[in-house]
Amino acid sequence: MIEFFIDCIPPKTTAQSATRIFKNKKTGSMFIGKIDKGIATRNELMWLLAPHRPDHPFDKALKLTIKWQYPFRKNETKKNIKKGIVWCDKRSDCDNLAKFFLDCMTRCRFFTDDAIVAILHFEKFYCLKSGIYVKIEEIL
Repeated sequence: MIEFFIDCIPPKTTAQSATRIFKNKKTGSMFIGKIDKGIATRNELMWLLAPHRPDHPFDKALKLTIKWQYPFRKNETKKNIKKGIVWCDKRSDCDNLAKFFLDCMTRCRFFTDDAIVAILHFEKFYCLKSGIYVKIEEIL
């Protein structure tokens, strides 16, 4: 089992939002590419994940828990802040954030392939302590 917390402001950029269709100015042909913001976000996430990388990548079925903890918005009410957390129902979508993060974890060699994640629990919310909480457990 591995459990860690990355103290950061989690990105809202996903792989899908970073992909664009471009047009070659010389030939006029179309191609799919990534904008710099998406590449920079991926590199930053991989840099933040690197210190927590296991010695050997997981290769058996896993249960993965991810908590995407955004800082409270500036216009958040005191009542909501006293509650401790407020569920985030804004963009980006949980499935896109999870996929982007899993791709980064695979590139960092946390596991051989993200297909081995059999159980995925993903939460996104606003709270006082922003960051990304990750817990990886092997399923017997």
